[in-house]
Amino acid sequence: MKTKSIFDPTTAITVLAAATGLLLVSSARAQYVTGDPYLDNLTIPPPTPGAVYSDWTASDLSDGPTGLTVALSSGGGFGSMYYVIPGAQVQYPINTADTEAILTLTFNSASGGVPPNWIGVYYSFSDNAGETANLGGYGGSGNPGNPANWVWNGDMLTITSAIPAAQIAAINAAGGDAVYTFNLGIDSSPLPSPSAYSVTFNSLELAPAPEPATLALVGLGLAGFGAFRRQKNK
Repeated sequence: MKTKSIFDPTTAITVLAAATGLLLVSSARAQYVTGDPYLDNLTIPPPTPGAVYSDWTASDLSDGPTGLTVALSSGGGFGSMYYVIPGAQVQYPINTADTEAILTLTFNSASGGVPPNWIGVYYSFSDNAGETANLGGYGGSGNPGNPANWVWNGDMLTITSAIPAAQIAAINAAGGDAVYTFNLGIDSSPLPSPSAYSVTFNSLELAPAPEPATLALVGLGLAGFGAFRRQKNK
């Protein structure tokens, strides 16, 4: 005999809406290093002398509506770009609640597949207290050695790294710290043909870590929807 469910779908919707709202509030506190959600407001080539290193050249770089694209047809190995943020775009102050640096990039092409099975991605930012966060590492889509903080969504990669303790201390010490430079890099040496790839660095942001209570609420809301669907299908 079927029993009538006492589950109220309105409750589940309310819980999920509340959880989603909390996530949106947390997301709203995110701080993009140049002020825009996309790295679409860069001066290319970078005006800083010696800003492009190793196997990248100024001709390999272009800035568009979805971010900074690096497209190589020659060279190979490691390349990077150091960028001094113009004064009008400097993020001041850094939110004292920020504990994570999140880089999102898209692989347009790569000789190791799209997305690649294994590649190096590096990024960093510096504050006006002289502390530098050096982040990134090696990973790959479908590779069992892919780090847990590398999340692949098709050809898009999001790397979420903890800001080092020394930099968090600098951010909190005066409450007036600022992001004034950043560096983006690719080590393509694991690719079959290291000189053949195109990558768009979409965004670089600082943000607070999601609170466990918020994540629990989201899980509760989703569980509620699942229960409602099961009861509805009986």
